Formats: sequence, structure tokens, C-alpha cells
Amino acid sequence: MKFICEQEKLVRAINIVYKAVSSRTTLPILKGILITCEAGKNEIHMSASDLEISIETKTEAIVERSGSIVVSAVYFSDLTRRLPEGNVSVEVNEKDIVETKSGEVEFTLQGIPSAEFPRIEEKEEGIHFSLDKEMLNNMIKGTVFAASTEEARGIITGSLIEVKKEEISMVALDGFRLALMRERISGNEEKNIIVSARVISKIGKLFSETEGEEDVSVTVGEKKVWFSIKETKIAARLLEGEFIKYKEVLPKENKTKVKMDRKEVLENVERAAAIVREGKNSFIRFSVTDEELIVSSRADEGTTRGVIKTEKEGENLEIGFNARFLGDMLKAIPDKDIVMEFNTSISPCLVKPTSGNHYEYLILPIRLSSSNI
Repeated sequence: MKFICEQEKLVRAINIVYKAVSSRTTLPILKGILITCEAGKNEIHMSASDLEISIETKTEAIVERSGSIVVSAVYFSDLTRRLPEGNVSVEVNEKDIVETKSGEVEFTLQGIPSAEFPRIEEKEEGIHFSLDKEMLNNMIKGTVFAASTEEARGIITGSLIEVKKEEISMVALDGFRLALMRERISGNEEKNIIVSARVISKIGKLFSETEGEEDVSVTVGEKKVWFSIKETKIAARLLEGEFIKYKEVLPKENKTKVKMDRKEVLENVERAAAIVREGKNSFIRFSVTDEELIVSSRADEGTTRGVIKTEKEGENLEIGFNARFLGDMLKAIPDKDIVMEFNTSISPCLVKPTSGNHYEYLILPIRLSSSNI
């Protein structure tokens, strides 16, 4: 195998597939990038897979000799990135040694025969629709943080994607908080799928780094979902099982509704969180009064207190929250103003837009007592 490719294009292709390289395996083949090319075609293909997510892309190149090889992702990425700009020659000899040259600079790496590399399956029959890249990326960023990171929690380590007629929803939860975003789409198909939050997060990062305004093509099969954009294809394994009936958790009505400036609330929450840090006292107090929200915290090192002007309907109350959970939620919301809805000091808080139902966030409170704040 031999090809010549511009260093910038080679690095860009490596960076795309690198997101699927496994960091949790002892199998060398899954720590590598598969490179294939065919003489007469002016392109090379790169692939990586950790068996949960597979990414394939292609880039322009001059192919002098057909072939395929798996090369260490870590070393090939680091070394190629440090090559000088210009054309890079990559050649594989009869001992599967990958010889890479650029001007007066060269390096060699031991390759692995490609026969055992996981095959990236072609799309199955299934429902198909297209999404605006930026919209999908915002949905991922706006929900994935709420999924559980504990593998033992099973299905809630995934993100639920609900495709309905003319609407798509994404939901994540971990038992303490819930994030839900909705968007309008065109289509008549209906399907619910669950994708690992770790995987969907990687997909979001890839989209955020993809230039242009192209739509993302999505195909949902029985066991996998495929995303395609430009020269890149992604296949992700679906999680099996039934997701939590999250709609039953969302409060139908609340006694107290407070409208306020999201950025101002976030600034006060972050300031209150700074003194409690992580640990047993990493919570803050909300005191809802007629025209104000008082955000406060207390630790052995000191106290904080901030006042925010609000528009309130309903009863006054005091409620405590995990500082990090509340901050994550407020950072995910793009709106200037938000509405926070409460029932009691021990009931979940619901956060919504001032109009419409584009998103809903739910966060469980921490029971307050005279001894903890």
C-alpha cells in the first residue's frame, strides 16, 4: 500500500475517526485506525471502532498502490500532527511496517494486518430522516450531561431519542435530574431508540467540529443507528431495554412559578457553589419571596448570598439543590429568561422556557435542615 496525502487533510481525517478509538480495551486492533486505499481512486478511507461506535471517513490522496493496514491511533495521530506542512507519503512494506515521510522527516510504526478489524456494517432497512447539524448538536449538549455515568445503572446510561411525526425529542436522566429537549422535523415515521450517552456525546463533538451547514442524514435500524454528514459515516449500537417512563415523573402543575434571568441565576449559583465545592455540603439554598430569589450557601470557610429580582406567582418557599446539578442545567439552556416551577421544598423543581415546550429540566431537591445550611 502506498499513497500521498496533504498533511492537513491527513490530520483532519485522523481526528474524525479517533473519537471511535477504544480507550478501554486490551485488544490492540481496537486501539488502531484502519487505513484502506485502492489504486486508481484518488482517496483513502479511515475507520475506527470500539464496537459501540464506528466512524468512517475519507479524504483526497494520490494512491499509488492498493492495500489496507491497521496502525496505532495514538502514535500515528501524534506523529502525523507533528509533521511539517505539505505532502506526506505513507507506504506499507511486506513486514507490515508503516513508513511515513514528509520532506526530510520520517517515522515508522509496526502495523497490524486488517483482516481482524471489525467490519463496519452497511445501513439496515429502517426509518430515515434528516436533521439540521446545529440543531442536533444543541440537543445532544442540552441533555447528555444528565445521563448516569455509572455503568451499573444500565439503561439510564443512555439517551432516549423519540422520533414522532414532525417532532424529535431527546431525554437523559440519572435519578436526580432529567433533561428533555424537543425540536420540529419533517417526516411521518415513529421510532424510539436508546444510544449510550458516552457515544452520543462523541457524535455531538464530531458534529461541532464539522464545518459547513449540511444536514445530518439519520437511519434507524433494529440494532444500530447511522449518522452521515459530508464524507463521514457513523454507526452506533443501540442499547436494549425499556427506558424510564419519564413523562410520569414530570409534574403536571405547580404551586409556585418564578420567572427570572437565566444568566443572573447561573452567576449566583456558581458563586454559591464556589464556597461549598464538592463534598457533603455541596448544596445551595433558594429562598423564594414575593419579588426576589435569594441564593445562598454556607461552609466552614464562609458564606455567600445573592439576590435576584423575579416575577413570581404562588407561594413563598425555601428549597435546596445540588450546586453542580443546578449549574449544569442552567449552562445547557440557551434562553435569556427561564421559568422555575415549585410545589414544596421536597418536591422536584421543573425548569421551562417562558413560552412553548422546547425544553424541560427536572431537578430533585436536597432536604434542608437547620444543621446543613
